[in-house]
This record gives sequence, structure tokens and C-alpha cells, in this order.
Amino acid sequence: MNSVTSLDLKRVKRLETELLKLPQASIVTEHIFYPNVYERKITIPPWTILTGAEHKTEYRVRLEKGTIAVTTNDGVKILTALKEFEAPAGAQRAGRVFEDEVVWIDIYKNPDNCTDILVLESRLYVIPEIGLADSRTAVQKARVDYGAFLFQMNMSENDIDSIVKIETDLIDMPKDYAVELKESPIHGKGLFAKRAFRIGDVVCPGRLKGCRTPGGRFINHACESNVKPVIVDDDIYAVATREIKLGEELLVDYRASMRVNFGFALQGELL
Repeated sequence: MNSVTSLDLKRVKRLETELLKLPQASIVTEHIFYPNVYERKITIPPWTILTGAEHKTEYRVRLEKGTIAVTTNDGVKILTALKEFEAPAGAQRAGRVFEDEVVWIDIYKNPDNCTDILVLESRLYVIPEIGLADSRTAVQKARVDYGAFLFQMNMSENDIDSIVKIETDLIDMPKDYAVELKESPIHGKGLFAKRAFRIGDVVCPGRLKGCRTPGGRFINHACESNVKPVIVDDDIYAVATREIKLGEELLVDYRASMRVNFGFALQGELL
């Protein structure tokens, strides 16, 4: 398989944009480590259409199971397992699976034996705004459940945004908390972890002495959250509900926020 032209990349990116408007396939990703080698193994359901990330480095592909049609510089090729081939830097491909699931493995050199997935992904891929395939489902889930939350509240996204943007009660984040504000794949700006947190760690304050911090304004919603609001005296803190990785976006179930802030429960909160 030869290098992919800029025209091919543009077509794949256009397809990627359209696919993101649709329900996301449940693609299972496994991370496998050998001395000086990192393998990213994905299992793709039958009849899935998908795009991969643009690669920064050359790598090797092993098709272990199934049949898939893949875009190449020479047009669409139908590949059937077992098959291995070299792939160049700059490659980004689209694929279409047939009636059987596909097991596809990308194999990379890993000379320092790094096992931090976020570091490896930043080295190997041009990561799209929406994230890689295994994070897209979570992003879409968060967006869909946010719509359900808005329906429960009988409010629109613009209604919530107009409330969140009120600045009269905002204060800066105290310097002792390892969080930062960045663009979010879920919505607008979000708050991200600048270090790893364990279950039960206080991540940051959301409200101090009646005023909102960036934690109270910018933590986005997800039903599968990683922080919860906890009242300490008269203040509210975001506390980790699971292990949070360096660079991970902080997410809270807004139903929990409504319960803690205003005292009423909404159906669907995962307690």
C-alpha cells in the first residue's frame, strides 16, 4: 500500500465528518505491549463503516480476522485475513467491514517502552477534535444524555449556556488545584486534569463562599462521569469517582449537580 495523497486525505476527512453525525459503532480497542513494540488492536462489528486517524509515523498492519474494503492510493482494495503489510506516515484510511467482524492490529515501534496511552496517541496520531474511535462513543453518549437532561429540565442548550455564562459570581480557580481549561470534544471549553487522580481525591472546588470557580462553570456533563459534587461545610468540591488520567477531561452528571445544589432529584442519575 503506497502513500496516501492529500486529495485522498481530504476525502477521508469529509467521510469522517459525515460519519460523526451518525450513531457510533461499538469498536473494542485493546492495547498490547511487547519489548519495544506497541500494538493497538481493534475489533470492528460487521457492516461497520469507519475512518482511522492520520498517522505521524510509519507502522505495520496485521489483519487477523475478517474481510474489509480499505481506501489506498491505488483505489479501494478488499483485504482478507490473514494479511500483513507496511503503512507509511501520513496515512489515513477509510474502511467498510462485511458480514463478519474484523480484527485489525496496528503495530508500532516503541523504543522507550512507553505504556502511557495518551502519550503514545500524541506521538502516533493526528488526533481529531472528536477523539479516536474508542472515545467517540463516550463523547456521543455524553451528548445524547445531555439532551435527555435538557428535556427533563424543560430547557434548551441556549438556556443553559446563557446561565453558565453569567460572570457576576465567578472567581478564579485557586492555584493549588491541578486542572486546566481547554477545548472540549463534548461541548465548548472543558476542565482537564493536569495530573492523575485516585478515587476519592478532591480534584477541585466548584463553589467557594457562594461563588463559582471554573470547576462550577466549565465541567461538562456525562452520564458516565468521573467526578461528583460533594458539599464540605458550605462549599462544593468535585471529587473523583474513579481513577482519572493525566490529560483526561473532568465530567459530572448534571443531575447530581442539581441534587446537590438545589435539592431535587432527576431520574437517571447513577448513584
